[in-house]
Amino acid sequence: MKLKHQRALGLPVKRAFKRNHKQEGFIQAALLFGIALITAVLGGYALANRTPTSQTDQEQAKVNASVILKQAADLRDGVQRYSSDNGSSAVQTVMDFSTGTDGLFNVTNRYASPQVMPSTVFDGGAPAPITTIKTPAAGSAGHWYFIKTHLGNGIGSGTADPMVALPDIRQDVCGRVNRLLYGSDTIPTVTGAVTTVTGDTVLDLATSAGTPVPAGWAEGCYQLETGSEYVYFKVLQEN
Repeated sequence: MKLKHQRALGLPVKRAFKRNHKQEGFIQAALLFGIALITAVLGGYALANRTPTSQTDQEQAKVNASVILKQAADLRDGVQRYSSDNGSSAVQTVMDFSTGTDGLFNVTNRYASPQVMPSTVFDGGAPAPITTIKTPAAGSAGHWYFIKTHLGNGIGSGTADPMVALPDIRQDVCGRVNRLLYGSDTIPTVTGAVTTVTGDTVLDLATSAGTPVPAGWAEGCYQLETGSEYVYFKVLQEN
């Protein structure tokens, strides 16, 4: 009756607003979905920033191992050029790592160049002179050591085999080198100390305190029993 009187008198009529309950439900569902999506994204981002450390370390070890193998191959190529010019016996009896007449880094013949490693290759636990960059000398240059007294296991005729060595590298890099070469992270343990590498004293790589360097390995990585340093080696010439 009130509405009829209002219309009869020409008065405005207020209509009750009917809420759209379906629309409200849709908006609420969309908001909840958005919140859930944001939560999932943030959780995934946090997880991604928490776990890649090990993955990054593995990739870094792989890169470092590849650098080691490449530099060693370059040094061996230089020795082969030296041997071609001077004879194979000169590698054992005359050649050194100097820039002199009989040096691998002779400035005129340029058989090879000193090789420098990224700092991430090294463990850093051994004495500083091992990882510092060394000028070309008789027994060392860059980060590498030249050794004439070590015996490989099942390499050549059983006499000393001239080789290069890279001591004090990281354990994961050492394992990665062996995996790239032989498909396994196993690291042999050799009886000796790091001074047998840096001082070029006799070391038989077949002698072991645990797992010997397998027969036929012309290169690879082993652990020294004394001091526990990890060392990469590569035979430059089989004798």
